[in-house]
Amino acid sequence: MKEIPTPSNELERLKALESYSIMDSLSEKEFDSITQLASYICNTPISLVSLLDENRQWFKSTVGLDAKETPKAISFCQYTIMGDEVYEVNDALENELFATNPLVTGNPDIRFYAGAPLKDSEGYNLGTLCVIDTIPRVLTDIQKNSLKLLANQVINLLQLRRKNIQLVDTQREFENFVELSKDLVCIANVDGNFYKVNPAFTTVLGYSKEELEGKPFVDLVHPDDLEKTYKEVEKLATGEKSISFENRYLCKDGKFVLLSWNTSPDPETGNLYCIARNMTFEKEQQEILINTTTDLKAILNAAEFSIIATDTNGIVKHFNKGAETLLGYKAEEIIGKTTPSTFHVLEEVIKYSEELSLEIGEKVEPTFANFIIKHCETRSSTSMEWTYNRKDGTVFPMLLSVTAVKNVSGEITGYLGIGKDITKEKEAELNLINSYKLLDESQRIAKIGSWKFDLKSNDLIWSKGHYTIFEFGEIEADKLNEAYRSRIHPDDLIYLDQLSDNIMETGGNFEIKYRIILPDYRIKYILEIGQSYKNELGEIVGIQGSVQDITEKTLAEQKIKEKSKEVNDIRAALDESAIVSVIDPNGVFTYVNDNFCTISKYDEEELIGVNQQIISNYLPKEFSNSVLETIVNGGIWKGEIRNRAKDGSFYWEKTTIVPFLDTKGKIYQYIAISADISEQKLAQENLNLALIDLEKNNKELDQFAYVVSHDLKAPLRAINNLAEWIVEDMPEMPEDVKNNLELLRGRILRMENLINGVLDYSRIGRTHIEKELFDIKTMLDQVVETMVPNQDFEVLIDDNMPQIFDAKILIYQVFSNIISNAVKYNDKKIGKIECTYKEFPDYYQFSISDNGPGIPNEYHDRVFGVFQTIEARDKLESTGIGLSIVKKIIEEKGGVIYIDSEIDNGASFIFTIPK
Repeated sequence: MKEIPTPSNELERLKALESYSIMDSLSEKEFDSITQLASYICNTPISLVSLLDENRQWFKSTVGLDAKETPKAISFCQYTIMGDEVYEVNDALENELFATNPLVTGNPDIRFYAGAPLKDSEGYNLGTLCVIDTIPRVLTDIQKNSLKLLANQVINLLQLRRKNIQLVDTQREFENFVELSKDLVCIANVDGNFYKVNPAFTTVLGYSKEELEGKPFVDLVHPDDLEKTYKEVEKLATGEKSISFENRYLCKDGKFVLLSWNTSPDPETGNLYCIARNMTFEKEQQEILINTTTDLKAILNAAEFSIIATDTNGIVKHFNKGAETLLGYKAEEIIGKTTPSTFHVLEEVIKYSEELSLEIGEKVEPTFANFIIKHCETRSSTSMEWTYNRKDGTVFPMLLSVTAVKNVSGEITGYLGIGKDITKEKEAELNLINSYKLLDESQRIAKIGSWKFDLKSNDLIWSKGHYTIFEFGEIEADKLNEAYRSRIHPDDLIYLDQLSDNIMETGGNFEIKYRIILPDYRIKYILEIGQSYKNELGEIVGIQGSVQDITEKTLAEQKIKEKSKEVNDIRAALDESAIVSVIDPNGVFTYVNDNFCTISKYDEEELIGVNQQIISNYLPKEFSNSVLETIVNGGIWKGEIRNRAKDGSFYWEKTTIVPFLDTKGKIYQYIAISADISEQKLAQENLNLALIDLEKNNKELDQFAYVVSHDLKAPLRAINNLAEWIVEDMPEMPEDVKNNLELLRGRILRMENLINGVLDYSRIGRTHIEKELFDIKTMLDQVVETMVPNQDFEVLIDDNMPQIFDAKILIYQVFSNIISNAVKYNDKKIGKIECTYKEFPDYYQFSISDNGPGIPNEYHDRVFGVFQTIEARDKLESTGIGLSIVKKIIEEKGGVIYIDSEIDNGASFIFTIPK
């Protein structure tokens, strides 16, 4: 799209065009003659006088074209007014500016254009005188000059036309002035008769125009004023150009009015041109003024203002009561004796004298005469703030207005200073400043800002709080709106623009929430409230309002919404899985869920509004009081309650009762959340009975084990003693008999160990053993010393072994059984045993490793079974119960044990003991 050319002085040019009142006027033959002549000289079928306003080119005169106007945007003339010379387009189809122009591609098929700008005397190009052809052509220099001369003639016609309009307007205005004037305007002829009178004569004197015109004017003059009137008129005969006098005229109602006349003669006709003003009221007012002068002086003295008048030298000649009150001096102390400089702070006078010197370009001395004279020469009357000294030495702020007093001749006769004590105003001003500071601070704390947008000037004003919220520094007014829009989230900007357009069309109030994006990509949420405001004609001229940073609130609301959903989900879950009820402070049900109704066998309607004692009134009084005391004091009660259902049956609940407090800390409801534990309570009762039976059985088992142990060990000891006696009695017995007796004694020892192992295994977990603090390293040293041969074995024990608090005898049994097996089953020439330790937050971990034959994977769990061995008992003596005891001890304590081993690579027994 081609850029439309616009003169740099377009606004002034349009105003100049408007001043000619030419647009849309009727055709005039003077302009038509010029267009015909231009068409003839340039030999073109079309000639126009074109005037361009803001949107169109309008044709004052046309030749060869029926149109009265075309849009400015497609005009050729818009380019002509950009310069001062003839603008010529020889072939529009070859010109890139106009080749696609609708005036070229369509009617009137322009190919050639030449236009001379219509430049008026003020230098504004109002339009053009142009010629157009439908074929390409080139103007000669003579034709161009002729076109410029004719353009000048158009301007002459325009200016002559404007002057004629102005002259008509002036004449009409003068006639209106005379007709509407309140002064009496008339023409008297040489015969002394009224020739013409304006309506004011009728208004003031009461006579109609017909009654006055043609009547001698002296007939209405008061008899006492006739002589004076004749003398004044005679002065005109002696050559005076004008006279001024007063006389009284008779009104139609018989009353007289005082008229003040100004009269001048016409030298050619002798007619008198007269203007008179009714001075009756002024005269009366003058008399009133004289009568009230004394009163005025009294008023001045009674005024709270300080009124001081001086002569031209500054000497005080009037000092009113207000000045006495404010300054503490009596009038007689001041009048005729001093100047007002007595009351001024010298430093202020010097400072202002220097400022005045710079302003007027000459030295002003800080004396009263120089200072005040120069002040009044440069200012007719100026109010300034001064610090005044009282007689008692105190000071106060004074707003002083100084005016030069002049006589009727305009000569300065003195100076008048009127001052007001502005102490309260200064305090109010300070309070206002502090209020603004407080407002800014309040807006900062409340995260609020304010704004105002003027639709006519497009001025946008922000408060300091607004800048703070949007995190801007101070921005120039013409760039503020652009900066503001750059912050708005793109998705919200569209809606904001729509709302703004709607408010500007319809008015009213609005409230909107939107987001702004800061340079660091943070998002703020903004609440904006505003309204349109109108001028006295009811037109919308602007919008104003406030913004508030609601980021924290919005995020909190989002969090609350999420939490509300979470609470609702929890409540739904509770309703599904728990028994829920709500009671008021008086114990009355206000809510029960379905689970509550199911277990209590009451309908909801039977419970709501009923006291909770309907299910709990049978509870022991002490128990009920204990629960009540806890929750009434704001505590949470947890426990088990047995309630009674509607059918008289009982059910157990594990219940938590929570009191809810209002903002004043007062309980307004209790919520009870329960679980049905009736089956658990029944199971517990059964378990307790089973435990009693178990305890009885354990005692019987202990007794049985003791009896069995005693009864089994007694014959074994007897057999063993018998075998020993046989060996002692038959030292030379055959070798096979000796071996059989040794085998018999081994089997007896194995049987005794097996009985002891079974007893130990059965006692694990049933016998209480006191815990004690002991050192594992010391214990391991004792185990190694007791069970590991000094020769053929190497034993390594970590130095970081811990001290633990546990049943020492059981831990000893664990280590001794594992180490004993490592020694017993080792098949290496030099056996190795390594004891290591790792500490974890919740447990101790020990590892006992050897370099023995290893344990196949399929035996890793089997070896912990009772009576389980890998080697045959005939090959290696073993009860098969040691590792089962180890596993039971560790698991009874909450630990675990497992094996890490491969064939021929030794075995590691790894186990944990909780802390």
